[in-house]
Amino acid sequence: MLTITAPGATPIDQNPAVTTDIAIDFSASGNGASVTGAGWSKPEPTETWTVGARSLLSLPAPTMPATYVLVIKLRPQVVEGRLPSQRLGVSVNGVRVDEFTLSRRNVRTCLLPWNLLSVAPTLEIAFTMPDAARLSDFGPSPDRRLLGFAFESLLLYPSAHEEWQAGGGLSGPEPLPVNIASILAADQMQLQDLMLRFESLGQNCEFGLLQRQCKAEPLGLLRFSSTPLPKLLHALEHGFEGMGAKGSIEIDISPNGLEYMVRDLRFGFLYHAWVNTGEMTADEVCRREERRVPFLLRKLMEELQAGEKTFVFKGMGAMPEEEVFPLSAALRRYGPNTLLFVNIADAEHSPGTVEARAPGFLVGYVDRFAPSENAGNLALSQWVHVCREAYRLRLAAY
Repeated sequence: MLTITAPGATPIDQNPAVTTDIAIDFSASGNGASVTGAGWSKPEPTETWTVGARSLLSLPAPTMPATYVLVIKLRPQVVEGRLPSQRLGVSVNGVRVDEFTLSRRNVRTCLLPWNLLSVAPTLEIAFTMPDAARLSDFGPSPDRRLLGFAFESLLLYPSAHEEWQAGGGLSGPEPLPVNIASILAADQMQLQDLMLRFESLGQNCEFGLLQRQCKAEPLGLLRFSSTPLPKLLHALEHGFEGMGAKGSIEIDISPNGLEYMVRDLRFGFLYHAWVNTGEMTADEVCRREERRVPFLLRKLMEELQAGEKTFVFKGMGAMPEEEVFPLSAALRRYGPNTLLFVNIADAEHSPGTVEARAPGFLVGYVDRFAPSENAGNLALSQWVHVCREAYRLRLAAY
């Protein structure tokens, strides 16, 4: 079985919560060549291109019954003004499971039911590229390969923390067995205690300010950080290695000139120092952060491996859920973690509600996010209800 381990994390084959994971690295130094069949070019330093209209992968078939999540990181060949995007079809064991249209580097996710994976001893994945083209068709170029997509990585993991049948999960009509006393305790839990069960991963400081309004002040590496999803995924993929090291921190002054901001040069995060410009010098803030960040990083790694907190992520506005599946996958590299993704409510999802997409992946809804110019002006009651419901669902699941 092909496995990976995140830096500082428990090896997956020793983690009872993650028992069947397949990770493919399509770089020249990776393991992609061992599973690629027809329709692939020679691996390049960071990726492998599909060649032709169809490319095949042959992987070991999973053995643990579950619904699986397939995550692929890739980019299309595009030509400005001539070939703005390409379509990608994904079939598993002869069954079409999804189709994407991509115009830039992206991460895409498919859910694969167990009855699709259990039909054969190997897992055959076919990618179709109806828009594959030769660069030489668009101008002078020695490259006459019929190129579709450059694949960087592929990850396959079970979405369940324990056996469950495809089509079931947390949203089925039958209620899960729960500890009623624990659920009642969750309803009665004080806000401060409730908020300490969660840890913010960004994208901005709204959840951190929610905790503050609820009188909870947990120490958190990313609590008041700007963490765009691609940068956050990159940091998780590399175990935040080098963050906080000497020379990796830059101190800026906020646009209003009143406070210091800390810029992480390793992964590109920006966060509040909570120090006014007249209280310390920039050098003093930098030295403080070089001591503080490694401590907070160790704390985050311990929490990721323990899997006891619910990690929270929100966008700057409404986001497609499938864009956040890779974050759930990244958290699972470390332990049996649960992600609460908070999105904007719509006609089908009322403010304050929470839905379980799969064990370990919850989606909650509020009717608005706080404006960037006044991050403390958040939908407090809706956020609190989302957190209570998320905590109840987690108690029900585990």
